[in-house]
Amino acid sequence: MSNNRLCKVLGIEKPIIQGPMAWVSTVPLVAAVSESGGLGVLGVGFAPLDFIRDQIIATRNMMNKPFAINVIMTSELLDHVTKVASEEKPPVIYADTLVGLDLELSQKYFSIWHELGIKVIVKASTIQDAITAEKAGADAVIVKGWEGGGHTTYEATTVLVPQAANCLSVPVIASGGIADGRGMAAAIALGADGIEMGTIFMCAEETVVHANVKDAMLKAGDMETVITGYSTDEPCRQLKNKLSEEMTEIENKYSKREAAVKLKEVAESSLKKAMLEGDVEEKGAVMVGQIVPLITEIKSVKDIINDVLEGYHETISKITKFEV
Repeated sequence: MSNNRLCKVLGIEKPIIQGPMAWVSTVPLVAAVSESGGLGVLGVGFAPLDFIRDQIIATRNMMNKPFAINVIMTSELLDHVTKVASEEKPPVIYADTLVGLDLELSQKYFSIWHELGIKVIVKASTIQDAITAEKAGADAVIVKGWEGGGHTTYEATTVLVPQAANCLSVPVIASGGIADGRGMAAAIALGADGIEMGTIFMCAEETVVHANVKDAMLKAGDMETVITGYSTDEPCRQLKNKLSEEMTEIENKYSKREAAVKLKEVAESSLKKAMLEGDVEEKGAVMVGQIVPLITEIKSVKDIINDVLEGYHETISKITKFEV
């Protein structure tokens, strides 16, 4: 096994985590990432109990390496997921947070999960939440910059990672705007022990989403993502389309409270409409990061991971020869 701190904590071979994405991070993708040496994460945060259980069992049946399930750190969902975790004991739980991580709530559940022999990773949106996560007992902390797709934050990866590296003693994972070896090298230079990638794995051969989603991503250029949903306090980054235009118009036209209500109606099932039904232009949401223009071909998970690591080593080699 690698001497990398993150790899040692999680029992993986390569310090690469696949970000959980609803309707995307299912068994084929997750198993392929873990089989290739990284940590695959099932995107089951809001899923029914039976679906979570079935996904864990099916992933285990495909390979015997560490993987994770994601949970959303809200009290109404935690008991639900902990019940499955106590029965199936996934190797890792990936705690997704919105801004404002509750210390007591986190301590309670992290302790339960640890007693079950489960490692705990926390995705934090702010440095304060990262500190709270470590205090609550997290084994590693992800800090995600606003460049990333899906639920987004308010600071860049380049701002969050060095701060997290300065104040945390557990391994730090950089997330947001990373899709190649250069991004990984930058993250490591900033103080991270590993990286998380989401967008690039959406275009993996093994990822089971509608072909229209991958086509839209391969065609996307710079400045073709937009953040919507500020009024809901859960902003998301997605590809621009008619849905995002409608959402932006609502937020410009109505008060925050009114906009939040109207947006939830408009955005309901939008992710499913894109990922499963292939509506990427009208009512579906394709939640990708700003890095999407760098994704120009569909590759296997194994090739994605190997290319990132090869690119990392090439970049580091160039840096050592760089004259100042």
